Amino acid sequence: MKQLVTLALFTTATLGQAQITIGQADMPSAGDTMRYQNDTPTTFDAGDTGPGHIWDFSNLVPQGEGADTAVTVASTPLLYQFFFNNPFIYPDWDADYAMKGASIGFAQLQIQDLYDYYKKSGSAFSNVGFGATINGLPSSVQRDPVDHIFRFPMDYGNVDSSFSTWNVSVPTILYFGEEQWRHNTVDGWGTLYLPADTFEVLRVESRISRSDTIYVDQFGIGFQLPAIETIEYKWVAQGMDAPVLTITTLAGNPVGARFYYDPTTIATGLNTVINSDRALRVMPNPADQLAWVALPVDAVSAQVLDAEGRTVLNVPTTGRQGNTSFDVSGLASGLYTLQVTGRSEVRTVRLSVQH
Repeated sequence: MKQLVTLALFTTATLGQAQITIGQADMPSAGDTMRYQNDTPTTFDAGDTGPGHIWDFSNLVPQGEGADTAVTVASTPLLYQFFFNNPFIYPDWDADYAMKGASIGFAQLQIQDLYDYYKKSGSAFSNVGFGATINGLPSSVQRDPVDHIFRFPMDYGNVDSSFSTWNVSVPTILYFGEEQWRHNTVDGWGTLYLPADTFEVLRVESRISRSDTIYVDQFGIGFQLPAIETIEYKWVAQGMDAPVLTITTLAGNPVGARFYYDPTTIATGLNTVINSDRALRVMPNPADQLAWVALPVDAVSAQVLDAEGRTVLNVPTTGRQGNTSFDVSGLASGLYTLQVTGRSEVRTVRLSVQH
């Protein structure tokens, strides 16, 4: 009988799922920091997707932490800003923020201290170019056309493509140019489980093909490198700035995973633990009215906390074990933390409330 009740609660929670829409407000702004962890999955089924889907990546193992910070365009080197802080002459390249990028270098070309520039609007989120020190000279380099990373509004079933190109020329030395084709398909929506969090997401398949052209002045020869296709699978959630999970594949094999992982610890008189308990699940998530949590057997108390860490709702635990319901209809829409205190540890999970 208990198994039947649990199944019924899970079914009700699953039916409570609703497809989300991603837009401009869900992209980064200057001042935002996006923390992530890296892992290298040994297997990945790209076809595991669809509407109302559940993806369980709770077995990903944090193997290296990183962070990207969006900075104001004005805080980057002045000569980098030429195309990206000039809304009257170059409105299509007027960037909203910049982000530190990786240096590029080979033989006679060194591109260092690089910043990528990004623009967001009601119709797209785009990489409009970069600024860098190229062979010792600060330079501003447009993507023309720009690379549209996402088109908005983003919904399940959307398909779009983007072509972009950029080039640099070092007089008497060489010319280097890159062409890129991006094809996006929003091929799934549903719930994503990560080691420390649960999100309602859209999944985007991005097929990216790049081809480089090099001309060496010294030898009077040029050549084009064959296009190489990589595929990025991105799970995008509302209000999270960056995809909460990205898996990159090459020739069908996963070569890396990058996922959201909140490193916040909770200091209590009990053992302090990172909020990474894989067994703590809330359904549905996002929730509108009733939500369910599977309480651990040693649960002493449970609270919903707001962004400031204040208790806004107490969840009953006395005499409860297994799926316990609680009503979030009185909470404002937003992101919360459900904290469950046991006899020896504290568990947390992210909870989204949407009305």
